[in-house]
Amino acid sequence: MEKTNFIFQKETYNAYDAQRIVFEAAKYKSEIILEDGNKRANAKSIIGLLSMKFLAGDEYGVSAEGVDAKQAAKGLAEFIANL
Repeated sequence: MEKTNFIFQKETYNAYDAQRIVFEAAKYKSEIILEDGNKRANAKSIIGLLSMKFLAGDEYGVSAEGVDAKQAAKGLAEFIANL
């Protein structure tokens, strides 16, 4: 299992952002989980991501498990941090 963290930079978070994250996560074969300490969401689930309340300046974790876990965790963390 690979884990990494990122700081959410964007001032707002909406359904379009959640959709973009799902599309990016779908590029990887690994299972990817996003968490904020209280909530966990499957990065490939639009419903799960809509329940996340990303706030600018807060730190979030990405964990991935599977054949491309290292690339998935790092790649998705960078993608979300740069939304």
